[in-house]
Amino acid sequence: MHSIYLKHSFNTLFLLGSALVLSACGVEAERQKRAQSPETQAKVQALIDKTQKQLVPIKGGSFWLGDFGVLMPSDGEGKFDEFPPPGPELRSDEEHLPLTIGTDNKPPRWVTLDSFHMQAYKVTYEDFDVFVAANALPPHPPEGKETYHRIWADARTSGAIPVGVKWQQAKDYCLWLGKVTGQPFDLPTEAQWEYAASNGQNNTRKPFPTPTGLLKENQTHPSFKKKEELIGRFGALYPVGLYAPSPGGLYDLVGNGFDWVNDWYAPDGYAQGDGHNLKGPETGTEKVLRGKSPGDGWSFGFPHLDRYHENPEVSKFKSSGQEKIAPFSQESFRCVVNQTAPLAPPKQLP
Repeated sequence: MHSIYLKHSFNTLFLLGSALVLSACGVEAERQKRAQSPETQAKVQALIDKTQKQLVPIKGGSFWLGDFGVLMPSDGEGKFDEFPPPGPELRSDEEHLPLTIGTDNKPPRWVTLDSFHMQAYKVTYEDFDVFVAANALPPHPPEGKETYHRIWADARTSGAIPVGVKWQQAKDYCLWLGKVTGQPFDLPTEAQWEYAASNGQNNTRKPFPTPTGLLKENQTHPSFKKKEELIGRFGALYPVGLYAPSPGGLYDLVGNGFDWVNDWYAPDGYAQGDGHNLKGPETGTEKVLRGKSPGDGWSFGFPHLDRYHENPEVSKFKSSGQEKIAPFSQESFRCVVNQTAPLAPPKQLP
């Protein structure tokens, strides 16, 4: 009886396993079929055209990467000169008033960047859906019964929301765009992101990347009431492009979540590597994020100088002494094209 029972159990498990494998194969085959369909290819072409139109040219130049306030003596009343001194070396060993409270963006580094192009808007869930379909990937946000998966799914209140992704997903998306367009797409470096957000110039009179450098409620960012309305009970971010862009034409640089950048994080990252097209440390355990959560207040200026860092594959936090996994619902991205020459017209797929 015992051997008959074991044989029966084995056969049942074998049949269940076979059914699951066949089901998975069927799902994979359906995804591959959808990836090659005319409908998906038309969406890829539309995404190429849309992305190309939204690329903003960023003229290369030199600037102080980091908190340049430490370079600028004040008059004793907290007033600074408009611009910090240019040049590759610090002008004084004196300690001056910083612009931010962080310690990992000090001292600043004189950096020179070649010209590039950057997406005016963060990549949205709708954009990422095209990438997912074209590459026969599982649905995004990921499906699962875990709490963080449910929160992730709930954060997608519309297709226009900045997509929440792991770092590698952001990297893969940009490289895929490069493959289908024939142009050198990639994630921006930390230096590129900050240079673009600063409009290529350090300026103490413009503490925010807005048209005037200052804040105006419901024009440069949502009021508390409007933010609650936009985000709702479950959302994490609000649709892209609702508020005024930076002087350079970039939207949602701060206040609507974070942007992944290429660089590995190190507290002294600015001191590492060549100052020409600085790329940061060669290795690390965390990747750099730039931006600002919509849940943060606006008490401090110069949020585009602040650095954040996170494990690129799993987001963890501690609650009541226990380590928990958080969804990547506020970590989005935008791509750059590392090309100094004007861009060619959008590529047409065969």
